[in-house]
Amino acid sequence: MNLQRNLTIEVNLSGANLSGANLSGARLFANLNEADYVQTDLDKTINADSETKLSGSENEINWNGFRLHSDAQVKIAEILDRTSTLFIPNSQLRLTTPAGRQNQEADFLIFHQNKLGILKIDSGSSHPNATEDEMCQLFIDSGISLVKHYDATRCSEQPDLVVQEFLENLSQVQA
Repeated sequence: MNLQRNLTIEVNLSGANLSGANLSGARLFANLNEADYVQTDLDKTINADSETKLSGSENEINWNGFRLHSDAQVKIAEILDRTSTLFIPNSQLRLTTPAGRQNQEADFLIFHQNKLGILKIDSGSSHPNATEDEMCQLFIDSGISLVKHYDATRCSEQPDLVVQEFLENLSQVQA
């Protein structure tokens, strides 16, 4: 499938096999839920809002120059941005663990009222476990004021409430 540069198409591609399709430069207004676009050339696909577009890498969404991993991350980023909150998505942190120095990724590193917090988004397949709880405590021991986990579905469906709750909790933490 090849689409010309100035052609605009609106279509439901839910479940479509787009493997090998060249959509580079095409204006794409589509539902891509469950679509197979692993080898699709999406490098310069133009989206309606021009802030959010699929990246060429699997499961990445380009939002305002940041590479986000999910729709839930996009929704949270949009609310944090709208509230003028200082945040860094998908930040790599290096800290000391019982096994030595390790890198860890924070879904959102958030600065609010002179406090630093981490908002973690748990996908349906990953829920906090003992190891994750230990890692949260290591973050707190390293100076992070709050580490809070939220379900990906809730982040997608109620991002404004998730951000409001997180910022309220972070503001209540004693420095």
